[in-house]
Amino acid sequence: MTDVAARASELRGILEDANRRYYVDASPTLSDEAYDRLLAELQSIEEAHPELATEDSPTRRVGGEPIEGFETVEHAVPMLSIDNTYDREELTAWYGRVLKRVGGDGEGLFGAGGVAVRAEAKVDGVAISLRYEGGRLVRAVTRGDGRRGDDVTANVRTIRAVPMVLDAGEDILPDVLEVRGEIFMDQAEFDRINHEKEARGEAMLVNPRNATAGTLKQLDARAVAERRLRFLAHGVGVVEPNRFESYSVFCGALRGWGLPVNDALGDVTDSVEELWGMIERFERERIGLGFATDGVVVRVDRFDLQERLGVRSKSPRWVIAFKFAAERKETVLRDVVWQVGKTGRITPRAEMDPVFVGGTTVTFATLHNADQVERLGVEIGDRVVVQKAGEIIPQVMGLAEGKRETKRRKIEAPSACPSCGEPTVREEGEVDLRCVNPACPAQLMERLIWFVGRDQMDIDGLGEKAVIQLVEAGLVKTFGDLYRLNDRRAELLDLDRMGEKKVEGMLVGIEASKERGLARVLAGLGIRHVGGRAAAILAGHFGDVKSLSAADVETIADVDEIGPITAASVHDFASSDAGRGILGDLASCGVDLTQEQVAVPAGDGPFVGKRVVITGTFEAMDRKAIKQRVEAMGGRVSGSVSGNTDLLLAGERAGSKLAKAESLGVEVWDEARLMSVLDGEGE
Repeated sequence: MTDVAARASELRGILEDANRRYYVDASPTLSDEAYDRLLAELQSIEEAHPELATEDSPTRRVGGEPIEGFETVEHAVPMLSIDNTYDREELTAWYGRVLKRVGGDGEGLFGAGGVAVRAEAKVDGVAISLRYEGGRLVRAVTRGDGRRGDDVTANVRTIRAVPMVLDAGEDILPDVLEVRGEIFMDQAEFDRINHEKEARGEAMLVNPRNATAGTLKQLDARAVAERRLRFLAHGVGVVEPNRFESYSVFCGALRGWGLPVNDALGDVTDSVEELWGMIERFERERIGLGFATDGVVVRVDRFDLQERLGVRSKSPRWVIAFKFAAERKETVLRDVVWQVGKTGRITPRAEMDPVFVGGTTVTFATLHNADQVERLGVEIGDRVVVQKAGEIIPQVMGLAEGKRETKRRKIEAPSACPSCGEPTVREEGEVDLRCVNPACPAQLMERLIWFVGRDQMDIDGLGEKAVIQLVEAGLVKTFGDLYRLNDRRAELLDLDRMGEKKVEGMLVGIEASKERGLARVLAGLGIRHVGGRAAAILAGHFGDVKSLSAADVETIADVDEIGPITAASVHDFASSDAGRGILGDLASCGVDLTQEQVAVPAGDGPFVGKRVVITGTFEAMDRKAIKQRVEAMGGRVSGSVSGNTDLLLAGERAGSKLAKAESLGVEVWDEARLMSVLDGEGE
């Protein structure tokens, strides 16, 4: 046991150090794969030895049981808004007012006797207040209306950039420390999520800020953990005792304790030339940060001067935000090309005369969908205004002012797929046109890339570049063709950068993927609305592809957690000629299209046909093992208590689920009763 406890402690130290080095020091020491492997090892130790688990263990970042709702909490120090300006003269006037109020000599930024200000990047995210007591994170609250916000502690604990325990080192931590900051999603994570959503046929996220706000309000922290949100500190609430003279010194202390600080700019000056140099340089360079910013926050650095300046009803007098105006340029719309994505979504892309906007030369821009084209009223040949949405994605904003071009052509939405010629459809309540032909060539490349991915068929040696190479060489035209590559070794070896070792590794990976099972196949085919969880539920319920294909929409929709929209999508695929052809081809290639079903015994056992919720901690076995036993005995385990719940299995520290079950009159078993049933002594 001593060795196991030592290993658990060692793993916790390695993982927290990796978080600090990645988010605070910007010098990562572990790859994502290595981090996940060590985290899985720690999780297995804590599951086998619950007494070794700690409240601040990195394993808690994966999220716990879903909550019923968010508690509203009053801020100890209000989170006030910040006045904005888009004008240099207004910023200068603000600084003049600062000097006047603190008794400066009136020169300030223009000479000696000025007041030092700190300039920071204005991160476009969601404001949050983190409260640490004795160095431990006890609460995370959204800004809300500035006076009161929502307690989202469970969700924020999943964010690796937020330390659950501060590293004091040789320093003395405040008894109470409230750190204000911004939670945000960087562009790479935003793109990753949208890539997966597109593959599942789901609505895409609009922009990183909205995605962050929506993620933080999830009731299930496990869903938050799946999105790699980030955090940067940029302010202070309560600090007891407060021994800091200035904000810049405070930021240095935060960094030392392991909190990532907003250093994208983070410079202190009392020179107007330096300040404007910072702002202008940052405006040019911010695109390279990888996350959205919309200006620069300028604040008086010294805390005593901030106190003397005071606040208005809604905003402090000692801080102001200089916001960048979104750059817009005019150009000529030359054509519109309708593109087909991996799920058949057909979107219009504008082709324009090249124009330099937002730091890059833009030739193409999104028009989103046919409805947006109609709202904008633009036509091919028109002079249009282009802007970078969120400073990253170019989009057409509308017609340029002035006379329209006489030679122009109306933009027509396609009635047939530009790739395969099959009729396009627009489902009720949707704005997107789609091609519903699963064999559409334009969808093949992206579908194959998705199919071979780690969370789908997980084919070693077959990445995106290799898939593109195989398709362009004409060696792969269907999913089944991947499994026939063993017969085309000579042709593979003729391809560029395809040596004997690489080909052998790829073919071994393809062969191994045949045994992944039906759930992985369904997740990999890119069926609309079917992600990994829905695929696993369907595969576990029906057991094989024949049973799934024979089921009607109502039967599929009746499966727990599978709604009518997903059911219709699955049925449409499985019953179509193209869908049957894909599944039949994979079966003929030896791909396993079966999945072990949960056996539901006949008769009147204690769990047969019952909806069961498991909560709290148990001594005899962990919840995963209990879930497996309950399902093997005919029960259906759910994650939340509702009016449909038949039975709650409550261990120690059952919490809100127990209270809700009792209020609804749901039958409750403690661990003693549960174990007597599992051991065959009761019921």
